[in-house]
Order: sequence, then C-alpha cells, then structure tokens
Amino acid sequence: MSEPGKLKQKINVWLEEYWNITDLAAITMFLMGLLLRLQNEPYMGYGRVIYCVDIIFWYIRVLDIFGVNKYLGPYVMMIGKMMIDMLYFVVIMLVVLMSFGVARQAILHPDEEPTWRLARNIFYMPYWMIYGEVFADSIDRKTRIHTPCGENMYDEDGKKLPPCIPGAWLTPAIMACYLLVANILLVNLLIAVFNNTFFEVKSISNQVWKFQHYQLIMTFHDRPVLPPPLIIFSHIYIVLKRLCCRCRKKQEGDKQCIFFCF
Repeated sequence: MSEPGKLKQKINVWLEEYWNITDLAAITMFLMGLLLRLQNEPYMGYGRVIYCVDIIFWYIRVLDIFGVNKYLGPYVMMIGKMMIDMLYFVVIMLVVLMSFGVARQAILHPDEEPTWRLARNIFYMPYWMIYGEVFADSIDRKTRIHTPCGENMYDEDGKKLPPCIPGAWLTPAIMACYLLVANILLVNLLIAVFNNTFFEVKSISNQVWKFQHYQLIMTFHDRPVLPPPLIIFSHIYIVLKRLCCRCRKKQEGDKQCIFFCF
C-alpha cells in the first residue's frame, strides 16, 4: 500500500490505530490538567483530578508493549475484540435498563421534580442490580425502611398516615422480570459471545503474535531514537537535514541531494 500524500490522508491513517487515539486522549488531558494546575483554586484541584484520570490512559498504553510476547500478545487482541462485542451488548442492556429504571422511578416517585439527580436515579440502582446488588431493603415501599401508609389509617400516636403510592406493588414484579432478563439472559449471552471470540483468536494465536510483533518493531523503527523530552533534538536534526537537503538540491542537483537525505 502506498504512503498517503496529503495531510488529511495521513491524519486519517494515524487515527485508524487505536493506540494513537489513546495517545491523543492522554496528551490532551495532560495539557488540560497542566493549564488548570497553573491557575488558582478551585481550578488547581480540578487539574489534579484530570491528572488522576489521565494516568489511566498511560497505564493502558503499556498493553501495546505486550504484543512482543508470544503468550500475552493474543490476549491483548482478545480484550480488544471483546470490548467491541461488549459495546453492542451495552446498547441492548441500555434499552432493558431504561425500561425498568424509568418505570420504577415514575411509580415510586410520582411527584419528583425533573433534575439531574432524577436522571441519575433512573440508572443508578438498576445498573448495580446487574452485578447482583438487588437492594433488598428497598424493593417494596412497605418494608421497614419506609414509613407506613394507608387510606384513613392512623399510627400509634393517632397521627393520620400518608396515602400509599398507587401501583407501588408493581415494583417488585417489574424488578423480578428485569433481573430475569438482565442477570440471566443478557449476561449469559455476553459470556457466550466472549467464549466464541476467545476460541476464534486462540485458533490463530501464532499468526496474531507474529503480526503484532512485526507491527510493534516497525513502529519503533520509524520513530526518532531519543525519547521525550529529548526527542526535541531529533526533530531539530530532521529539520536541519531537510533544509540542508534543499540547499544542496539547488546547488549540485537531485542525485547528490537524494544521497545526502538518505
């Protein structure tokens, strides 16, 4: 395949590599954090938080080095393919989660004002239920953590109880259906997809390792020798080399210029 000539084509080719996108995100967040750290409070604290999040991308970047290992390299590729499979699964799970979360929140809190906290509550409890946290104490509005309710009923002190929420008894039934679909059906479906991806990559693990090995070697072969921040000297050398090449091209012809440049 020929080398891209235009700048736009080079950028598109560069962005096709996942690790380049990771580098771009890590460097961008680092610069944002650096600018905020130079400001006064509270922006200085925000910059530190961005640093803490940014370090995640730099640690993930280390996975690229595992490509040279015969055993770890294919596993990194498996993780990448499984992440793509999981994205499709998340779309399906989001539909199921929203159907339960919106219905539950609307039934149990009919008079709540529209706020960002309301949007958070729609997803918060249903999401953790996927991992087995069912919040048993709050399944039913009539459990001990909620105040008693009833029409024309009074407590031990003679105070009138608040009316019960219409349809609150539906919440446990809807939750049972949600857990059946999310925890049993969809999670096991995702495990089956992961299992298929594992055996698919495992069958060609040797070819995968050789390709990753060669790709990583060629990537570092085309880069300057000096690491950051000393890489600035390599860039200065490249610029001076190109300028000298152009000067010799004008004076002595194309052949000597090509010999000098390469």
